[in-house]
Amino acid sequence: MINGSQTDTNALLFGEGVHLALDPLLVQGTLKSTYETFTPDWNSATAQTEMDVALANAQNNIQIAYVANDGMADSVITALKAVHLNGKVLVTGQDATVTGIQHILLGDQNMTVYKPILKEAQSVGELLKTIYAGSSPNYLTLGKTVPTVDGGSIASILDAPVEVDKSNIASTVLADQYVTKNQICAGIPAGTDGIC
Repeated sequence: MINGSQTDTNALLFGEGVHLALDPLLVQGTLKSTYETFTPDWNSATAQTEMDVALANAQNNIQIAYVANDGMADSVITALKAVHLNGKVLVTGQDATVTGIQHILLGDQNMTVYKPILKEAQSVGELLKTIYAGSSPNYLTLGKTVPTVDGGSIASILDAPVEVDKSNIASTVLADQYVTKNQICAGIPAGTDGIC
């Protein structure tokens, strides 16, 4: 598990979310955690070193690499290529970057998390409009809150992120024009997954 920067609230929240999902499997013994770290400044070069250490510690016996963003996933994939495990180890990411989508198309990354910017912008616009009008934003936040660094909480609009994998690239990031076909197909063999 290669998390983002421990000084970034987002990284802490992502880590909390992944533990909510995986901890029951770890307790049952369905999964075994061999390595977990926070990566200062979300630094990709550091993430590659961390993956090298994880691989060495586990004698390359790793089946899943939870990686908190696509930039670090790119470096993790580089480490996996060095030991001929790319495409054999399930790798996650986030941000739906061009490189992340390319890795998905090539089979080296299994998924990325896409946060539709248009939807987020619309939510922010509605929130600002409501606050400017002097109205309560409760109908927008639906009672949801997120923690603050000082131990408090703040009302928040929590738009749903989207998992992107080979099955929905066309209907998500391409349909929303978040990335273009030309961008993600650069250097990818023609006919790959019916996209390129």
